[in-house]
Amino acid sequence: MKKTIFLGLAMLFATLSFAQNNRRSAEVFLEIVNPGKYNVYLDEELVSSATGRFRFYDVYNSTPVLSIIQGNTEILKQRVRVIPEQRLVLSLEGKELITLKQLNIFQNRQYALDDFDGYTGDYNTGIVPPVLPQPDPNYRLLSPEAFQEFYTSYKKCDFDNERVRLINAVSKNASFSSGQSKLILKTFTFDQERLKIAKNLYQTVVDPQNYFTIAETFEFPYYKDEFLKYLEKP
Repeated sequence: MKKTIFLGLAMLFATLSFAQNNRRSAEVFLEIVNPGKYNVYLDEELVSSATGRFRFYDVYNSTPVLSIIQGNTEILKQRVRVIPEQRLVLSLEGKELITLKQLNIFQNRQYALDDFDGYTGDYNTGIVPPVLPQPDPNYRLLSPEAFQEFYTSYKKCDFDNERVRLINAVSKNASFSSGQSKLILKTFTFDQERLKIAKNLYQTVVDPQNYFTIAETFEFPYYKDEFLKYLEKP
């Protein structure tokens, strides 16, 4: 009887060991739009960066704990849910964690992703991605370093007209993300000017599917409604 029990336990441990060695991993990528130096933990793994982008590969825990620390202050600590063989792309906007994308890591058994939030080539698996409004191809998203430099100058502006001038100068040849736009628009004094710039930035935003989050930057319901009506237009 004892031999049978020991044999069963040995087979169980062997099975568990084989399963652990053959688990399918996931990836978790995080973007922090507010400039600064951060330490980000995913369970016990640490990534430090001042560029606003954090990458975690080979994630096996299906619900790891994400902790974001700036200096001695813990900005956020919460569990995230990951799916094997998918990259979870997150964005921290203020103190709110937003899911931007979930991407299949492999296509036709080949690694298919770029260095952050897109595919290296066209879909070739028969999956048709949703058609979303696309920015003018002549525009490019600011790098995290460039956005830091812009935002440092931007925070020094005391009046809305100064902010508008700087935004127009940069957006002439570059695009912002929804998270960056939200950070920019929060600093405006008046909703009327905020609405005007929000409409302008929408024309070239790189992730229009997330632009609805801008609505919470408006102080008065009238301007919030006007903004949402604008997004409803084809």
